[in-house]
Amino acid sequence: MRREAGTGLKARRMGGVFRIMAALAVSAVAMSGGAARGQGFWQDTYLLDVYAGSQRSAAARELSRGGYELSGGGYVDFRDWYSPGFPDVTLLFLRQVTTDFGIIWGVSTGESGEKYRIDPALHLGFVYQYVPFENTVISVKATWPLFGKMRERTCEADYGDIGGVQTVNCRLAADPMPAEETLGYLVNLDGETDARISIGFTYSF
Repeated sequence: MRREAGTGLKARRMGGVFRIMAALAVSAVAMSGGAARGQGFWQDTYLLDVYAGSQRSAAARELSRGGYELSGGGYVDFRDWYSPGFPDVTLLFLRQVTTDFGIIWGVSTGESGEKYRIDPALHLGFVYQYVPFENTVISVKATWPLFGKMRERTCEADYGDIGGVQTVNCRLAADPMPAEETLGYLVNLDGETDARISIGFTYSF
């Protein structure tokens, strides 16, 4: 099997760093642009959360388990294919609209390995708090990623005189399954895989 030429670890790491710097730069420009309007917007906007990883990242980590031997005796380790140079990082902000309602927005950098890619995403959501009676707060928080699709890449495998060169699922290239059937096992996940909703209840004594 011929392995596709992949982006080196160093290049992937620099690409991830660049995406984070770009996201921070956009935020900085927005903060500095339009003095009065910008100050009014950011005055009620707060950094809500910063975290690395996602459900799509976890799916890639699952794909990194295992490997197989090539006909020439070499060994393919899936960790080389499904380990990112830099993880998917998400920054979320909260824009307070009223005392009990806020809009959540943010960005995620995406990530990539030799055989997969997670696109950058935008995040939109809201948080709402309700006080049914004294010392009690019920809260609802929801976020929904836009874009951020995960795509698993294919390989070109040489099956010799019998099969020739065919497009195949990289992980299943050594499987007796016909090459065209392995393509049905490619992992492709939409950004909405990481949509979140939570309900909280707080009572103060």
